Amino acid sequence: MLKEIIEKLEVSDQPVIKVIYKSESTKIIAVGLKKGAVLAEHTAPSKTQLIVLKGEIDFNTATESRRYECFETYNIPLDVKHSVVAVQDAMFLLLLS
Repeated sequence: MLKEIIEKLEVSDQPVIKVIYKSESTKIIAVGLKKGAVLAEHTAPSKTQLIVLKGEIDFNTATESRRYECFETYNIPLDVKHSVVAVQDAMFLLLLS
């Protein structure tokens, strides 16, 4: 399933988003971004952890920007508007609970 996202990125300038697991209490979403692509500003709908699997991303809020690389994690704060920009071709997981 993750390989499918990488393949779709080769032909898409838009974020490639796929739910890879869903239960009553947990959802895992895989997101692929080509270098320079933006995941538009939004807020996390629930407690969410970001795990970078490939590349580098900038996680941006109104007050700061943080760079995350392969295998780094971040607990996304609730009710904070943020966007994500791919510094390199990137793939990350969002673990929602």
